[in-house]
Amino acid sequence: MPAGRLPVMASRPRSDQVSRRSLFIAIAAAAFIAGALVAVALLARDDDGGSGGSPTPVVEFDGIPQQGALLGSTDATVRVVEYADLQCPACAQYAENVLPILVNDYVRPGRVVAEFRGLRFLGPDSDKALRFVIAAGLQNRLWNLQEALYRRQGAENSGWVTDDLVRELAGGISGLDVDRLFADRDGDTVTELIEEDEAQAMADEVPGTPTVLVQIGDDEPYAIDPSLLGPALDDALAG
Repeated sequence: MPAGRLPVMASRPRSDQVSRRSLFIAIAAAAFIAGALVAVALLARDDDGGSGGSPTPVVEFDGIPQQGALLGSTDATVRVVEYADLQCPACAQYAENVLPILVNDYVRPGRVVAEFRGLRFLGPDSDKALRFVIAAGLQNRLWNLQEALYRRQGAENSGWVTDDLVRELAGGISGLDVDRLFADRDGDTVTELIEEDEAQAMADEVPGTPTVLVQIGDDEPYAIDPSLLGPALDDALAG
């Protein structure tokens, strides 16, 4: 599963889906090339172990309900699911450029609920980072920690996910018990949640990260090019 590879649109129960699917496939092909170039540039930038990252969150989660991996109102009829590897440079770009729009324009107003599903195919640092993030979800602070880790993302499997880094980042998140976070990370609950997401990723035929799915009510979720998330959500909310 190469980082940055974008999904092809799946079927959607709308009469105008055929033409939209063709449009999305064409754009996704171009976006894949651009995403691959971004990933190469980011890896080159970080080959010394990381850029240090920004100390300031790119988006604020205060006042938005969190429930495990969910962010936002569970009454929302539209759900956005992101499959991500915390070492994936394209996922970090998604968190920096797309996540603020998703949160501020759609999740905070209660129009959309977001769900994070973590994968760990890139290696040991992926697994370690994901365990901490899922453990943060047990305290309803998953979204805060994953955003913070993306800002400090280092070179792939360079050992950048250190205990000291996690303690630093977690210590700056209000409401997150750092000692409990470390106690939970290797527990059975965290392992089971990760394995559930991996099994669902296989069922959803996830080809790479970030993969973004949109689900309307009880309909089957469909994959979109992450760069087109805003228009796709506007379309979904319009019914």
